[in-house]
Amino acid sequence: MKLDTDTMGATERFRLTIHHEQPDRVPCYVMGIPPYSKCYKEFFEREDQIFDKGGWGDDDDNILLTPMGDFTMKYYFGADVEMTGIGVEQSVPKFRLGKDGRIDHGDGSLDIVEHGKEYTYVGSGMIRGTKILEGGYEYSWYIDGYLKKKEDALAWYDKHGWFADQPVKRAMVDAFEKCQGEYGDRICLVPQISGVQLYESLWPIMGQARFAYYCRKDPQFIHRLVEDRKQAQLNILDEIARYKPIAVFGGDDMGQKGRPLMSPSTFRTFFKEPYSEIFSKIHDMGAIAFNHSCGNITELLPDLIEAGLDGWQSLEPASGIDHATLKGKYGDHFLFVGGLDSREISFGTPESVRKHVREQIMKMGVGGGYICGPTHDFLTETPLDNCLAMRDAIQEEGRYPL
Repeated sequence: MKLDTDTMGATERFRLTIHHEQPDRVPCYVMGIPPYSKCYKEFFEREDQIFDKGGWGDDDDNILLTPMGDFTMKYYFGADVEMTGIGVEQSVPKFRLGKDGRIDHGDGSLDIVEHGKEYTYVGSGMIRGTKILEGGYEYSWYIDGYLKKKEDALAWYDKHGWFADQPVKRAMVDAFEKCQGEYGDRICLVPQISGVQLYESLWPIMGQARFAYYCRKDPQFIHRLVEDRKQAQLNILDEIARYKPIAVFGGDDMGQKGRPLMSPSTFRTFFKEPYSEIFSKIHDMGAIAFNHSCGNITELLPDLIEAGLDGWQSLEPASGIDHATLKGKYGDHFLFVGGLDSREISFGTPESVRKHVREQIMKMGVGGGYICGPTHDFLTETPLDNCLAMRDAIQEEGRYPL
C-alpha cells in the first residue's frame, strides 16, 4: 500500500532490501489469504466500507487488476511483494483407493468430488484426503506415501511421466513487463519455481520411514529422484530467465519444530550439490535466490548458504528460531522474510499484534535485509482487524532509520 510518507515505490524498496541497503521502510510480504479464512470473509462483509465512495477503494490506484492477476486484496493487506509461479505441466489424475489400499482402477479416476464429503485418493504418488468446504473451496491434507517400494515409484514415473520430461509452463513475458511497468511502484512481482521441490515433493511419495530406509540402503535411487526434480527446476529457470528477474523465489519444507526434518549430513549427501546448481543458475541471471521453508532449518543454513542460498522466507517463531541470533550471524548478507507468528496474528489482539510486529522488526530489520510478514498463509480463524493491525504496524514501525 502506497503511503503519503513513502519516498520510493515497491520495486525499488524490494531491490534495496535484497541488496542490504536501507529503503524508506521495511517491505511486507503476505504469503496467502485462503478464501475460507475469517479475514477473507470479513473483507467482503466490509466491502461497502472499503470500496464505497470516500473509502480506500475509491482511489483507482488501489485497484490492482493487472495482466498477471488481481492483487488488490494482497495490496490492501499491505503487500509490497507478490510471487508468480512457473512449474511443469502435469496431467496426472486423482485415483480412488480400493478397500485393499490400492488404486481401484475399476472405479476410475477421481476428477470431480461431491461438495460436503471427504475423500481419500492418490495424487502425485501420495495418499491424500480432501474435503469440499462451504462455498466449494477444496481443503486437502497429506496422509501417507503410496509408492512405498522402489519398483512402484519407478513404474509410476515411467507411466505418468518424470518431472524433467514434462513441458514447462510458458512465462508471460509481455504481461510481466507490463505489470512491472504499470504497477511496480505499488507491488513488485517475483517469479517463483513451483511444484517440484527437491525434498518436499519426494519423501511424501513413500513416507519418511521409507525415505530414510532408501537413503541408507539404496542411495542411488534417492539420487535419481532428486536429479529428476533438479533438472525440472533448471528447465523452469530457463523459462524464468526470460523475465530478467532481480530475485527468484523457491521453496522446500525441510524443517519442523526445533530442528530440520533431515540431518545436515543427509542434506549434504543428497541435496547440497543439486541446490548449488540451481542457485548458481539463478545467480547467472543476475538475481538472488531465496526459499520458503517451514520449521526450523537453522542447522542447515551454513550448507544452504555455502550452496548459494541468499534468503529464507517463513522464520516461524513457533519452531524455536532465535531471530536476533540469526540476524547477528548472517544479517549482513542474508535476506530474512516473514518472522511474524501466525498464532499471534490469529489469536492475539490488535494491540498485541502491533507489539509483536515492532519486536520482530527491531530484531531483523536494522540495517536492511528484512521483509516483514506472516510466516505462512493467514490461518482459518485470523480476524480482519488483526491483519490490519499487522499491516499498519509494519508500515509505521518499519520506517527507516529504525
